[in-house]
Amino acid sequence: MAEKMTTIGAGAHFKGKISNASTIEVSGIVEADVATEKLTINESGKFGGSIHSKLVVVSGSYDGNMVADSVWLMPSSRVSGEIKYKSLQLDRGAALNCRVIQNWDEKTPSNTEASASEEAKIAATSNKDNSEVKA
Repeated sequence: MAEKMTTIGAGAHFKGKISNASTIEVSGIVEADVATEKLTINESGKFGGSIHSKLVVVSGSYDGNMVADSVWLMPSSRVSGEIKYKSLQLDRGAALNCRVIQNWDEKTPSNTEASASEEAKIAATSNKDNSEVKA
């Protein structure tokens, strides 16, 4: 099966939504929301909008909310907004001016789970104190 690839060339300006593309390469200007397997923003590329992707490689400029398994920021990249990632590679020279959240898909404990965890810690400390007194 042929790979579904979208290319926004240098000098082109695209505004809208890109869908049904497994690979997107940006050398022009894009204002869009995308969901894709791989997104590459080349050195001449500028991207604004949300990204949901397995792999994002940035050599150009990005501003928006990104959710990606792997993010690779090249030396010429300029990034602002928010990045949620599992793996991040930041090359020397890359400019990162955004909120960065690692392992974004991990469950955060609910208030009930947090309270139960605190109670367990207190009980363990209490039992430890009692055993020290008995010994």
